[in-house]
Formats: sequence, structure tokens, C-alpha cells
Amino acid sequence: MKSRRVSVVFWLCALAVLGACGKEPGYRIEGDVPGAEGYAVLSYDTPDGESVRDTAVLKNGKYVFRGSVEDVVMGSVKVFPEGKDPTHAFLYVENAPLTIADGRATGGPNNDFLHAMDGAGDGVEKDDPDYPAKIRQALLDFVKSYPDVEAAAFMYYNFSRDLPYEELEAGYNAFSDRVKNSFLAGRLREELVSRKAIRPGLEAPDFSLKDREGKAVSLSSLRGRTVLVDFWASWCKPCRASMPGLKELYGKYHDKGFEILGVSVDSSAEPWIQAVSEDGTPWIHVLDESQGKNRPTRAAQLYGVHAVPSFFLVDPEGKLIGKMDHDTLETALADLLD
Repeated sequence: MKSRRVSVVFWLCALAVLGACGKEPGYRIEGDVPGAEGYAVLSYDTPDGESVRDTAVLKNGKYVFRGSVEDVVMGSVKVFPEGKDPTHAFLYVENAPLTIADGRATGGPNNDFLHAMDGAGDGVEKDDPDYPAKIRQALLDFVKSYPDVEAAAFMYYNFSRDLPYEELEAGYNAFSDRVKNSFLAGRLREELVSRKAIRPGLEAPDFSLKDREGKAVSLSSLRGRTVLVDFWASWCKPCRASMPGLKELYGKYHDKGFEILGVSVDSSAEPWIQAVSEDGTPWIHVLDESQGKNRPTRAAQLYGVHAVPSFFLVDPEGKLIGKMDHDTLETALADLLD
């Protein structure tokens, strides 16, 4: 009896091993283009920044990609059928069986989440005067209902930028630890760090950037003055339109201790220098440092800047008074310096 029991255990273990061996540990992306010949290209970037490009031949209208990823990433499949226009499909590349049909990817928690998000705002009437706010809230509620899906954290980042810091943090903490530490949650983590650092009353995050003569200028070197940090760009029409108003405030309050530090997020120096010359802005100008394609510049990331112009007022002790628009800036300067 004893040997028989061992034999049963042995075969159960063997079957378990065989079953595990039959499963693919990575992704399998299968697409169907009925009757087509040609090829398909899978593209994605790894969390380490490596660009992956894989090509599969269409056989009887079908193509298959196999591989694995260390973490879920965004990618795409472009199909080039002979004699027809190319088609393009976005997907989350995740270690699961994935299918692409009619330009849409399904399979795996992240792609199924993306597919389901289409109906997130169906309950909001389009003629509702509060439609933008309600659809945004519906999307926020939807993504928060998927706490164990990496793509939900990425979408939460996109929909929650205007939330108060405490609400943003609470939403982040509702995700599972695995998701919070995932690659797709990286922007959300960065947003929390920058938003936490720019709350009024805290010391303004310091940075040092080069001016038009190549001289390094740090924000902390301007202590003793009330400083407006103006994030802008030469290509930004609202930024350029704000310059006359800023010049007026600068002329009125500069002798009373007001300074402006213009931080350009231009990708190169030439248009920045030309715009400064055209606008005739007499304050300090520096060029922010690029972190690479589709990444925010360094100082802009410190301040959580997603759009320009963005104004931050700093007191003479180097502490943040707050984020400003032109009207609140004028009021704040009058209170502080008049």
C-alpha cells in the first residue's frame, strides 16, 4: 500500500509538470487578416528603453508573435498586407495569449481593461452641461475599479492630474503593491513626488540651468527676492501672449524685490534665444534640460509641469507661495510688495 501511494503521488506531480510545460511563459500575439499575404511588425520599448521590433510573415492571413516581457509595456502591431493599405493596432504587451482582430487587441488583463473602458462613460448624457467633468469622473471611477491592472494606473495618471494632492495620493494607494511598482505606474509615481514637493509653504525645489551666455543660474541664488518661475516655450502662443503682461508687472515691482526666472522647455537653444530677443523680456532666462524623447524636461518634472505657461511664485526665503495665473499673480504681488 505504501509503494502504491508513492506511485500515485509521483504521477500527480508528473502530470502537474507536464501541464506547466504546456503553457507558454510569455506572450503569444495572434492576428487574422483574412485572405491576405504580407507581413506584420510588432513594436514596443522595454522599461530599460530598449526598442524591440519583431516581424512575422502572414500565412493564410494569420500571423503570430511570441516572446516575453519583464513588465507590461505599450506597443503596436502594424500589418502590411500585399495590395492593401497598412493597418495599425495599439496593445499592451503582456505575458498572456493576445488576439488582434479588427484593429483591437483582447486577451490579458490590460488589453481587456482597455477594451472595457470604451463603455465607462455611457451613463453620462452628452448634452449635460457638466459633461466634461462628469465623463472625467466616470473614467476615474472606472480605472479605480481595476486596482490590480497596470494599465489602470497609467490611465489614472492621465485622468487625475488636476486632483488635489491628497486625493491623488489616496487613488494611488488603492492600487495593489505590484501595480504601484510597475513600469506603467512610473509617471504616476513621479507625479506624486513632484506634487508633494510643490505644496505651498514648502521650500521650492532647487535647480541650476544655463542662461543664454552659458552661465549656470540656480533658483536658490535668487534668495532675498520674490521670484516668479515661469515655465514657457517659444512655440507656445499663450506663453508669448503673456509676455506683455509680465513685462508690465516686472516694470512695476522689480525695484521692490521682484524677479522673474524664465525657464524655457524648448528642445533647442536657437528658437528660445530668438523668442527672448523678439519679446524683449529683460529678466533672467534659462533653458531646461531635456530628458529624451517624450519625457519632461528636468526642472519641469520637479514642478509637475504638464502644460505651459505655468507660473510658480517663490518668497524671499525660497518657499513656495503657490501656483499662479496672471490674475492671482498680480493680486499676490500687490499684497506682498505694495
